Amino acid sequence: MSARSPRDLWNKAIAATLLATMALVLAARLFASDALWHLAWGAVAATLFCTAPRLRLREFYLLALSLVIAAVVWATREDRVEILTAALDQAGFLMVFILLLALLREAAVTSPSVGELGAFLTRQPAGRRYAALYSGTAFMAVIFNIGVVSFLVPLIQRGIARANTTDGRDAIRERRQISAMLRGFAWSVIWSPTALAPLALMELIPGVDRLRWIGWGLVVFALVLALGWAEERWRFRAYRPTGAIRPLPMPPAAAARFAASCGWLLGLSWIIAELRGESVVFGLMVSCPIMLVGWLVAQNGIGPTGRRATAARLREILIDTIPASGPIAVTLAASGFLGRAGAGVVPGDALVAALHLDTMPDWMLLAAIPVVLSLFSLLAFSPIMMAIFFGSLFGGLTEMPADPTLIALAISCGWALSMTFSPFATVVLLIQRISGIPALRLTLGWNVAFTVLSAALLAVFFAAIRP
Repeated sequence: MSARSPRDLWNKAIAATLLATMALVLAARLFASDALWHLAWGAVAATLFCTAPRLRLREFYLLALSLVIAAVVWATREDRVEILTAALDQAGFLMVFILLLALLREAAVTSPSVGELGAFLTRQPAGRRYAALYSGTAFMAVIFNIGVVSFLVPLIQRGIARANTTDGRDAIRERRQISAMLRGFAWSVIWSPTALAPLALMELIPGVDRLRWIGWGLVVFALVLALGWAEERWRFRAYRPTGAIRPLPMPPAAAARFAASCGWLLGLSWIIAELRGESVVFGLMVSCPIMLVGWLVAQNGIGPTGRRATAARLREILIDTIPASGPIAVTLAASGFLGRAGAGVVPGDALVAALHLDTMPDWMLLAAIPVVLSLFSLLAFSPIMMAIFFGSLFGGLTEMPADPTLIALAISCGWALSMTFSPFATVVLLIQRISGIPALRLTLGWNVAFTVLSAALLAVFFAAIRP
């Protein structure tokens, strides 16, 4: 293909608009400049235009719904400018954040340590594989975010094919491994420092204690691990594996290097946030491109050959690879806009009074939030859109009906439930695209019982920790 072919030129146009959006949103947040925000919104609009040929029905549906909600806000609210401005800011933030994480993911996929860890997770005997994939997926998602799915699904399917078994049970092996991976990723969002749900909600709900949220999130994550392991063991209790899988030993050096990379990312984020007097969210956004360059230099070395290799890889990522993230960036931007603008249409205080949420026991409200959020996700509303809607709704209340930190945790738990329950969840659609497994089978076919049990577990958990 010619370097000047229409496709190549279009890719460069997409790359240019995405890079401009990232730079302008970061600058606008750094300098709190209205003029820069206006330019950033223009870059988002240019991105929508350039990525239009690659968008699918879902993206066009979300964009059309965004226009409808914007029209309703404009026609019915006196504070229309404030609501729509906040919604545009949210859209730009989510678009840029997923793009910045995509930059980091591209550095991670070429890391030998990451490759060793992925092979280790998928080459475990049946008795240990669920816990390994659930936990390993979650911790790798700190760096990869949703990209961990793109990395692990092919490893799982290649490993099953390579085993070359003749017992006709490869479909069961695929179901068990991919379900464990999906569950681990889904429940990582309730504690991961880089998950989109907490980062979005922290800016929407005042009074959230992030460290306490992470602590309780890790407790729930461990409880769901035990629950999922028990459910899987019971479901496949009659299954007897055949053939000898040669498990790989834990690669301690690779694990240590990956942990060090996570530590550098989080430490750098905290330092930038402290120096600038900004939130950790902003620190994380600035840290991603710095980590990208640093990780590539660490992989390629600092000599002349290494510098050339790093420069070539950066050009490949920024010009050739980033455009592939355009559709998911549009999905998240539209979801962010809908969630924030939709909450502006709903009278929060009146809704709380009408539903008597202010008189409901705290634990009951907290247990109901994840269930309601996951049920809405069946209407093709993405989990992140509903999380932002709920976050904006509760954040705008005159008085919180429960502890703000626990409300934020409950909303992120609803996001987790949605990812094993809704065939419209982004991660489920991505797995479908990579593996060929239908979204309905991944969720309502394979994981509906697990999701219902998890919702029941949350009710017990919130009842147990109530003041």
